[in-house]
Amino acid sequence: MKIKKDKKETFKNILILGYGKTGKSIAEFFKNNKLNIYFWDDNSEVFDKISNNFFKYNNQSLSIFQRIFVSPGISKSHKIVKNAYKNKIKISSDIELFLSKLKALNKNNLLLAVTGTNGKSTIALMIARALKVKPLANFGNLVLENVPEEDQSIVLELSSFQLEYIDYIKPKVSIISNIKEDHISYHGSLKSYINSKIKICHHQKQKDYTILNYDDLNIRKAFLRKDLSKAKVIWVSSQKKINDGLSYLGDILYDYYFTKKEYQISKNNFLTHHHNKLNFVISYAALKCFHYESEKAIKSLKTFKGLPHRVECIGKVNNIYFYNDSKATNVSATSSALQSFNKVFLIAGGASKGGSFNSLVKHAGKICEAYLIGETAKELKKVLEKFCKSIICNDLEEAVKKSYNKSIISKTNYPILLSPACASFDQYENYKSRGNHFKKLFNKILNGQLQ
Repeated sequence: MKIKKDKKETFKNILILGYGKTGKSIAEFFKNNKLNIYFWDDNSEVFDKISNNFFKYNNQSLSIFQRIFVSPGISKSHKIVKNAYKNKIKISSDIELFLSKLKALNKNNLLLAVTGTNGKSTIALMIARALKVKPLANFGNLVLENVPEEDQSIVLELSSFQLEYIDYIKPKVSIISNIKEDHISYHGSLKSYINSKIKICHHQKQKDYTILNYDDLNIRKAFLRKDLSKAKVIWVSSQKKINDGLSYLGDILYDYYFTKKEYQISKNNFLTHHHNKLNFVISYAALKCFHYESEKAIKSLKTFKGLPHRVECIGKVNNIYFYNDSKATNVSATSSALQSFNKVFLIAGGASKGGSFNSLVKHAGKICEAYLIGETAKELKKVLEKFCKSIICNDLEEAVKKSYNKSIISKTNYPILLSPACASFDQYENYKSRGNHFKKLFNKILNGQLQ
């Protein structure tokens, strides 16, 4: 596929910022085009790998490039990005390439796009499985490696980083699961972060749908005061009945938008957690937008058992359950997890994302004791120690060992919950490696190897 600046000029030089999976997929996408492809990566260790195509920022001008492609996570404050905007060089992304390719193929693909601070991966997978497709983008399946060859539904999970560099996206269905304070160090302010999220529905038309979480104050403030979407807005809730919307309260799903009926939902382990009821009703609404029969949609969604590292029950020892919620990389996710328990021994802490921990205070009554790790341990202790005993530990192993022993000694059998409220990068490669380490430590306790 050739990308053109106008009908006469074909691009000759492009720069790809970030030599990770996304950057490499962009390069692969252009491999048969007669383009000069250059790379930049802030990690100096990759310089040797791309020495022949490495952009020498200090000695070369950006003016040679007609387009710059940015990998997720590279901020608009990055020196090259700022310079590119100053020189009016178009900044793009793999998502925009994907959307351009779809348009060029002239396929009848129904596009669903979901974003949110928390829950977006779960929602994307629930919907994608029902539609029998793979969730793409932030979920981990690269879009440029999954351009559909036929008319099929497409489910995109989009982070705020990805939305930052998408100028135009017009999904049939857009979803915003929630907007909580997160990635402030990247976006600079909560307002900027909110603005990146709501871009998902800016270009939708009246025949499209926007599904919004009524329980989220930031979403309500944004959409009740402004005409941000021309699409049909569907409000959903797991806290109150909504006239002309959808709600999931107790064991009843109230569909007052599509069918004007109520549906009894039988309990399962996944739906015992409050936040998963919200994920369920959002996913149900999305499937109804794709003209699914209600009973078929409910039956399909009921088979979903959850994703790893999201309030995942990994087992029990001496009647003490262990829950792995390593994906809780912000305060709102940990607050959501705590709502599903009466009392827990909480393991939290990690790398700072620039936000405040004060909102944990309203859930402090659910924390029997807190075991704190990582670079934010002292900051968390200042917030929590007035409400519950808070112990700073050297690492996750010490936190697991101490919390387990305390649960036994106290004879409470309260669960052990790893829900960090922080990123993992101070001690781990990512939240998955942190969660997997927690699972290994649980297995050591299970086998009597950690006392």
